[in-house]
Amino acid sequence: MFETFLIQSFIALIFATISCSLLGVFVAWQKISYFGDALSHAVLLGLALGALLGVNQILALIIFAFVFAVLIFIAAWDRYSSRDSAVMIASYFCIALAMILNDLWIKNFDFSSYIFGDVLAAGIPEIMALSAITLVTVFYVIFGIRKILLLNLNEDLAQISGIKTKFWNLSFLILLAVVIALTTRIVGIFLTTALLVLPAAIARIFAKSAAQMMMISVLIGVAGATLSFGLASNYNLTIGPVIIAIFCVGFFTARVALFLRG
Repeated sequence: MFETFLIQSFIALIFATISCSLLGVFVAWQKISYFGDALSHAVLLGLALGALLGVNQILALIIFAFVFAVLIFIAAWDRYSSRDSAVMIASYFCIALAMILNDLWIKNFDFSSYIFGDVLAAGIPEIMALSAITLVTVFYVIFGIRKILLLNLNEDLAQISGIKTKFWNLSFLILLAVVIALTTRIVGIFLTTALLVLPAAIARIFAKSAAQMMMISVLIGVAGATLSFGLASNYNLTIGPVIIAIFCVGFFTARVALFLRG
């Protein structure tokens, strides 16, 4: 029973890490880590609404992430709008509204497991949701990497080349939002963005092409998650801080090695 419990938790962590490692490369290219940070905090409103309406938390998070991404896309759809400002304002509003709902109607909803993460709470529903979103992420990367690369280089050129820029921008935000919302249960609201950014940041040091960066990011993510899970299990530690600490050590070690090599 105990071994099965740990295996389920480990599988959930690996699926979450793969999705974050892949999308983290796109986040690094587009320089929108602020979006992950803001959404991971805004997820509190999705949790509060799920508790208030009596809806399954996973379903509530997915719906909330979808709506959040669409609203942000609409609020900052043109080049004259500030997407980062829109994201941060929406995030603050969501956090405030979540607290108000909790004070008025929900009463004492436990946000702590989502704030700090609890991979051991991941069961079959979480594994199914994470495996599905990981599969979607893999196919999205396979079919969309060239289009998103061109979008990053020059959106006008991408549009002239026949790429549906609005579709790919919106679909990426929605996918990223859903992955972040589901991952908060594993590593916590405060550390989700780090799981998204760090494997890609380390991969960028070694990669010589976009495809290499993708593969290295996933390998680093899975290796770091496996090592962190082992350490957390053996020493009874919270997995979120451990995995981020491991990635940070890896990042600074790689940077120092690169500096010394000249």
